[in-house]
Amino acid sequence: MTMRSEPIPASTPTDAAAVVEQLPVGIFRTDATGRFIFVNPAFCRLKAMPAEQILGRTAAEIAERESADAASPWRPEFAAQAAVQHASIMQTGQTIEREEAWPAAGTGGAQRHVLVVQSAVLGPGDRPVGSQGILFDISQRRQADQALAHERELLRNLLDHSPDHIYFKDLDSRFIKSSAGQARQFGMPTPDGLVGKSDFDVFSEEHARPAFEDEQEVIRTGMPMIGKVEKETWIDGRPDTWCLTTKLPLRDRDGNIIGTFGITKDITELKAAEREIAVVHKQLVEASRLAGMAEIATNVLHNVGNVLNSVNIAAGMVGDRLRNSKLKGLERAVGLIDEHAGDLGDYLTQDPRGKLLPTYLRDLAQALRAEQVAMADELATLAKSVDHIKEVIATQQSYAGASCVVEAVNVGELLDDALRMNAGALTRHKVEVVKTLVDLPALMLDRHRMLQILVNLISNAKQALNGLSDREPCIRLHAMLAGEAPARVLRISVSDNGEGIEAQNLTRIFSHGFTTRRNGHGFGLHSCVLAAQEMGGVLHVHSEGADLGATFTLDVPIEAAEGQR
Repeated sequence: MTMRSEPIPASTPTDAAAVVEQLPVGIFRTDATGRFIFVNPAFCRLKAMPAEQILGRTAAEIAERESADAASPWRPEFAAQAAVQHASIMQTGQTIEREEAWPAAGTGGAQRHVLVVQSAVLGPGDRPVGSQGILFDISQRRQADQALAHERELLRNLLDHSPDHIYFKDLDSRFIKSSAGQARQFGMPTPDGLVGKSDFDVFSEEHARPAFEDEQEVIRTGMPMIGKVEKETWIDGRPDTWCLTTKLPLRDRDGNIIGTFGITKDITELKAAEREIAVVHKQLVEASRLAGMAEIATNVLHNVGNVLNSVNIAAGMVGDRLRNSKLKGLERAVGLIDEHAGDLGDYLTQDPRGKLLPTYLRDLAQALRAEQVAMADELATLAKSVDHIKEVIATQQSYAGASCVVEAVNVGELLDDALRMNAGALTRHKVEVVKTLVDLPALMLDRHRMLQILVNLISNAKQALNGLSDREPCIRLHAMLAGEAPARVLRISVSDNGEGIEAQNLTRIFSHGFTTRRNGHGFGLHSCVLAAQEMGGVLHVHSEGADLGATFTLDVPIEAAEGQR
């Protein structure tokens, strides 16, 4: 097959004019005097003026008419610069470039930047007969340049002023750029001194080798290394330092890994602080252990002290009965019998005093029986108090993990025992006690913890009544079952009409060591809360304010207690 090439026809003047008309760049031509003799549509758009208002005029003439508009592309300074450059072109025939900028319409104040390239129009003998030029809209390029310059400025500020070490490395882990702070620590006057060097030039093998291997792993896998704590050892013998390092892959525009970059924060002081904190923490643990032991001892003393009041009363009453015992009468009667051992029959039947002896002995026997019963009751109370003291001590000895000893408890008897242990103080201060007890079955409870709480609450209520002069001191005890199965609780409340509790103290009343009394220690209520929590219960307090009394309410889960049998 024969192929024949046709010659491409030469473009006609009409075609050339069409190209000029449709080019996206502004094109103009002036005569020897600088008057515009041709402008294309793109020029008119850039200059925001139709051709008929441009042709036949110089830039200065147009600027004079537009001088009132500060945003006009035809500002006088542009016209003056164009006139000078046109004159230079007419004289030398050289091409000249200049830039112009003015606010672009509809852009909210953004600048339009235009590059003007102007050259001579040559006539016969290659003499300039006018000038011609092209206007390029370089606004986007300018914005990109400004954005790039801004980013470079930000990076430069970061590198110059950051206290952290910021660095960029090539594929061989050699520095290509670093922050000024890093350069100074590495002994370089400027960051440029680090270019081409590696960690092996400043660190010992102990640190430089793992750091190099980390960077090579980042390059190989593309996975960053985030927040690694490292110990830095230096070849110049300075003390070791600690740092927190993050390293990431450095990529080019096409996404290819060309090195690494990272940031290292000096945490030497932080590590020193951590060591100090560890020492202090160890000391605090030991102090806390000792403080916990002291708190246990304090609670033991406080709770035992409450029970000792009852012990003292019971022991005192036993002592009083022994001192006042009828036993001496029995001794005298026995003495009389011994005196009349030879005539005992006559003595008992004939002697007036002897006749009274059998009746006296009968009455004496009854009195001694009553003494025995009374002392037996006091000794039983004393034994209960001693048992409770032993249980308090045993419970506090295993404070954190004390197991609950659950038994069937008569709540009424429990309240009576708690009142009996406070009986001396209540009687001495003539405190009225009102006990309201609904018909309750025997409940499975931790008797000794319950007793510890009630003894404390009653003692605390009695102390709140000290100094009352405008009312009769009164403590009210109330016990009932509350809630619905399976969340039923035994609810016991202890109320007094004493000094009350101010609102700001309600949230602190159970805190260890908090007290509002001059001689108080702040241990009793705190130990009550702990005991309630150990039984799975809660202890609440309510008071309307100062001088309005207070009510402490203990809720103990019945089902939880039953489950501990």
